[in-house]
Amino acid sequence: MRSRILIIEDDQSVSGMVSDYLASEEFQTDVFDSGEAAVRAFSGRQDYALVLIDLMLPDMSGMDVLRYIRRSSTVPIIIITAKDNDTDKSLGLNLGADDYVVKPFSLIELTARIKANIRRTTRYDSHPGEDMIRIRDLEINVTKYTVRVSGREPDLTRTEFEILCLLASHPGQAFSKERLYELIWKEPYFGNENVLNTHINRLRAKLKAASGRDTVYIKTLWGIGYKMEEE
Repeated sequence: MRSRILIIEDDQSVSGMVSDYLASEEFQTDVFDSGEAAVRAFSGRQDYALVLIDLMLPDMSGMDVLRYIRRSSTVPIIIITAKDNDTDKSLGLNLGADDYVVKPFSLIELTARIKANIRRTTRYDSHPGEDMIRIRDLEINVTKYTVRVSGREPDLTRTEFEILCLLASHPGQAFSKERLYELIWKEPYFGNENVLNTHINRLRAKLKAASGRDTVYIKTLWGIGYKMEEE
């Protein structure tokens, strides 16, 4: 069965080009040129493998669509935007987007990112058996895709969950930013520091809020990267 992708883009030349290319890569696509129509479509079905959202839409902003989807779903989301500035990228990532691609973009690059995000989703959704990771008051159930911190459940995106699982599976081990990015996003690093840092900061904030204390779970190793604290 082919994976279905929701494309929200008001420029028909762009959406048509992306949709045609993804069809050649064996994807199914639903294309909408307005946020409200896309929200209705998303609410009506539960089988989207990934969502592409343009930030500039005629009726409601892509950010508002992103907020709506994240209230009920952890489906991977990639922002496609002409806004090539750190503020918009950081805002989108902080609202729960997993990645972004700046226009004009390569269809090959976009498809590679789509496939990488879907692979991560499939890996965790189909993980066989009961797989528990416990570190201090942190408990991760890989099979059920749940995290508990001091008995509370932080609301993590799939990317945040994957970063946490990777670090927690190797407590005390240092990961460089380059290696961490390549393991999570399945593509070369190329200095994409903003994407990684934003996800790490958001993950830390959610873990801290759930714990109710200033507990440090993910430690920054300056000039190196990150690691999961063991004690």
